[in-house]
Amino acid sequence: MIKDKTCHYDDEFKAKARAHQFVFRENELNDRYDEKNPQVMLSPNAAKQGLIFCDTYRCFIQKKVGSFKTSALFSNMLRSEHIPYNIFTPMEMNLDAAVSVFNKIIGGGICKIENIKIEFAGDNDKIKYLNDGTSFDTFIKYKHIDGSEGGIGIEVKYTENGYRIGDIEKKTIENKNSQYHQITKISNYYIPSLDVLSFIKENHLRQIWRNHILGYSMVNNGDFKHFHHIHLYPQGNKHFHEHAIPEYKKLLTDDGRKTFIDLTYESLFDMIEVYFTSEKEKEWLKYLRKRYIIVTK
Repeated sequence: MIKDKTCHYDDEFKAKARAHQFVFRENELNDRYDEKNPQVMLSPNAAKQGLIFCDTYRCFIQKKVGSFKTSALFSNMLRSEHIPYNIFTPMEMNLDAAVSVFNKIIGGGICKIENIKIEFAGDNDKIKYLNDGTSFDTFIKYKHIDGSEGGIGIEVKYTENGYRIGDIEKKTIENKNSQYHQITKISNYYIPSLDVLSFIKENHLRQIWRNHILGYSMVNNGDFKHFHHIHLYPQGNKHFHEHAIPEYKKLLTDDGRKTFIDLTYESLFDMIEVYFTSEKEKEWLKYLRKRYIIVTK
C-alpha cells in the first residue's frame, strides 16, 4: 500500500510538488515506491543510474558530477541540488543560445559566455569574500561588450523556503566588524536609512542577502566588473513569489535593484524555448516543463 503523498509539515506548494515528483518517479522513471525508499527518494539503483538527471543530457552531466551515487544530490527529487545540472549544464552545449537568453534576462551587455559553473564561491580564499560557506548554485562568467569581465550568480530554489539561523552565522551577523557588515555597507545595494541587519535576521531574507553581497564582494575583490544576482524559483512557491522577494526589494537602492533579478522557472523556460531550437534542445525543454512545472490551481 502506498502511503499518502503528503507530509504534515508541507506547505501548499511543497505538497503539490511532492505528489508531482512521486508521479514522475513512478510513471516516467519506472522507479517503484517501497517502504525503504520514500516517495521522492530514488531507490539506490535508480540513483546510481543518474535518473534524477535529464536523460537527454545525462551523459554530459555525468562528466561534470563524476560517478552517480546514492547521496541526496542523486536521489532527492524534491530538493533543488540537482536542478542546476538539469537547467544550466545543457546550456554549455550551445553557448551562443545561452548568450541570447542571459542578455534577455539582464538587459544586454554579454559578448561571450566563458564558462558555466555549478556551486561557485570564488577562488579558494574565502577570506577575500564573506569568509563563510556562501556560494552560488550556478555561476555564469562572461566577457562584456566593453571588454571587461562579468558574472551572473544564480540561486536555485524549488520547494525550499527560509532557513533557521545557526549560532556561528548569528554571531557573525551581530559582529559590526564582520565582512557581512562591511560589504553590505560599501555595496550601496541597501537603503541607508533602514536598519537592514534587523531584516537580515529574518529567516526568509537572509540567504537572498548573502548571495547578493557575495557577488558584490567578488566585484570589490576585482574578480570582475559587472555583476547580477538571479534568484530562480517556481512561480507556485508563494514563499518567494508573494512574500520574500517583494519584501527584499523594498530594502534595495537603485544599485541594488539593478543587480538583483527575480526569475521564475516559467519565464526562464519560455526564454529557452525561443533560443534553444534544435530537436535535442526541444526534448530537454519538454523534460524541464514536465518535471518542474506544477499547476497549483
